[in-house]
Amino acid sequence: MSYPYTDPDRYEGLLAHMQRHLGRVVSAQGPVMGDGRNRGFAIGFHAHPEMAMVSAASTGVRFQKVTATLPEEFVVSALPGQEDEAGYLLHVAAERVIGSGRGYEFGGGYVNSEPLIPGSRIEFLLAAGHPCTGDGFNVFHDRQGRPALQVITLIPATRAEFELVREHGGDSGKLLEVWRSRNTDLLDVYRESAV
Repeated sequence: MSYPYTDPDRYEGLLAHMQRHLGRVVSAQGPVMGDGRNRGFAIGFHAHPEMAMVSAASTGVRFQKVTATLPEEFVVSALPGQEDEAGYLLHVAAERVIGSGRGYEFGGGYVNSEPLIPGSRIEFLLAAGHPCTGDGFNVFHDRQGRPALQVITLIPATRAEFELVREHGGDSGKLLEVWRSRNTDLLDVYRESAV
C-alpha cells in the first residue's frame, strides 16, 4: 500500500509511545540539512531511563510517499556516547526509503559496500523488532485501536552477519539466534562480528 496518511490526528500519542519505550527526548535534529535541503524527516534522540541505551528515532517519514504495509518510522539504538553514529545510520536508511519510495519489511534492510561508520564493521542495517523493548513497541495504534504505524528498528550488523542472512534466503532467524546464543551487544556500533 502507498502512504502517507496526511491526517496528523491519526498519530496522536505517538511521541508518548516512543518515549514510553525509548525514554525521553533529550535533543533533536530538524529536517533541514546544513546545505538547506529538506530531507523529509526530523530525528529525535532518546535516552532510556533504566538501560544504557540511546536511540535516534525518525519523525516525518510517515508523511512521505512510501509503499509499505503500514506507514513507517525508524529507530537505531546504541550505547550512550554513540548518539552521533545512531543518528547517522538512521539518516542513511530513512533517506534511502524516501528516495526509493519503498519501506523496509522485517528481515530486510540496508546493505552498504563498506563500513557505514569509520572504525566500525557495520555494513548492514537489519530491519527488525527492537531487541530491548517489548512487542508493543513495533506497532503504534490510533485512538480507535487500529494499527496506524510500524516502528522499524534498524539493527547495525556486519558484512558476515549480512551474508548469514543471505545464505538463509533472506530469513534473519538464524542471525537472531546467533546473536541470542552469543549474548551479542547489539547496541555497540563498534562491536565485533558475531559470525
